[in-house]
Amino acid sequence: MEYLEYPPHPRLAAYIECYWSAFSEKPPFREQESLIPDGTIELMFNFGDDYFHIRDGAYVKIKGAHVIGIRKEALSISQPGRQHFFCIRFKLGGTYPFFGIPGNLFANSFYTVEELLGRQLKELEERLFEAPGNVERVGITNDFLLRKMDTGNTDYLFALTCMPAVLKAPNIADVLRQFNLSYKALERKFSRVLGVSPSELVRIKRFSNAVHAMYSGRFDSLTSIGYHCGYYDQSHFIREFRQMTRFSPREFLKEQFTIVQVIQPALAERLSKMYNL
Repeated sequence: MEYLEYPPHPRLAAYIECYWSAFSEKPPFREQESLIPDGTIELMFNFGDDYFHIRDGAYVKIKGAHVIGIRKEALSISQPGRQHFFCIRFKLGGTYPFFGIPGNLFANSFYTVEELLGRQLKELEERLFEAPGNVERVGITNDFLLRKMDTGNTDYLFALTCMPAVLKAPNIADVLRQFNLSYKALERKFSRVLGVSPSELVRIKRFSNAVHAMYSGRFDSLTSIGYHCGYYDQSHFIREFRQMTRFSPREFLKEQFTIVQVIQPALAERLSKMYNL
């Protein structure tokens, strides 16, 4: 499989982690793979074969351009055919200044482009399909997003201001006092802009740190990883990990999901930048 990343225009870098492409003439992964919670929303332009979302044992076909919403738990997929994607990986809350659609509507599933974002995105899909290569696709996408960007979106700016405090404060009460808000008010703003509540955001960061640590080779046991990443004890680590992936940490490592291994460099970059604002 060929996987490549491209930086967005500098004016878009606050909202977009990268553009990326993936190409493979043969099925690139094993029969079932896992898209883990990582704090991103993906806008996917699929020029290859359809693939499947595995939900409650059923295979649901994912066709054409689509959005993979912010994930609060892992999504299972199967890609049995030819892969050819060009995609936009938005940072946490990064879709809101462009589309203004509440982030919770993107949460934890797959959505068609027209269903959420309308005809404009369908026209963009057609232009990207006709482009001769990824360099041209990056230019087309930059131009499209620069025209749609709303840098003065007050809800987004407020959520971005609160996010570092939520991630770093020892408890949420300190954040509520700092910003003179009730938890419900903060939760509404986070849900609308980011697609997750403050407590869900903390869980995703903790989980992302744990996954990165598990693949880093820097720890001698899963117990030490759990404590390092902020879990209260081993039981808390296992319980929360199961809630987000359906596997214990040990079972998850044993599965050796290919996608998880491919995204490790991007995950490390995200942890150093997005979550350490």
